[in-house]
Amino acid sequence: MKFLFKYLVDLSKLKKLSPLYSYWHSDQNDLDESNRLLIANKDSPALYLFEKEPYKWEILFQSSIREIINGDLSSMKGLQVLLSSLSIEVRKKVLKDLLVNKIINQDCFAKLNKPIDLKSETKSNLLRFLRILLAIFTNPYGIELRRKKIHIYEKTGFLFNFLKNLYFK
Repeated sequence: MKFLFKYLVDLSKLKKLSPLYSYWHSDQNDLDESNRLLIANKDSPALYLFEKEPYKWEILFQSSIREIINGDLSSMKGLQVLLSSLSIEVRKKVLKDLLVNKIINQDCFAKLNKPIDLKSETKSNLLRFLRILLAIFTNPYGIELRRKKIHIYEKTGFLFNFLKNLYFK
């Protein structure tokens, strides 16, 4: 299954399709935080990441989809794990939105809709790992962090985004 989407996909739509889009554009106060947590799947193996590290979750979500668009189908398992951290309704909506907006094709949609096989082997890819690690520390997707920054990558991501916004104003 070859992806020819990379020339047809409007990646600016991708951030709006994230289930956390409204959270990033909110005040990120306690009420916004509780609303974000309402969409979590409490039985997910990725629950901790979604609940405690939403910035990293978002970077991994967007990076995984971009890797898939560029033809790295081994990133689908990672995206499945991330999507499993969402309630069933929200997960279905995200997948449908990705399909309707032509971010993924029907084959990808069907594979992402299947249950996760955590025992299956995934091909490691050092270059993909480094790209995602760099994204986590540099915040290329412009995620606005308004809550307390705990992890070093949240602080560097905030700084990179602040400098980018300062430079391009």
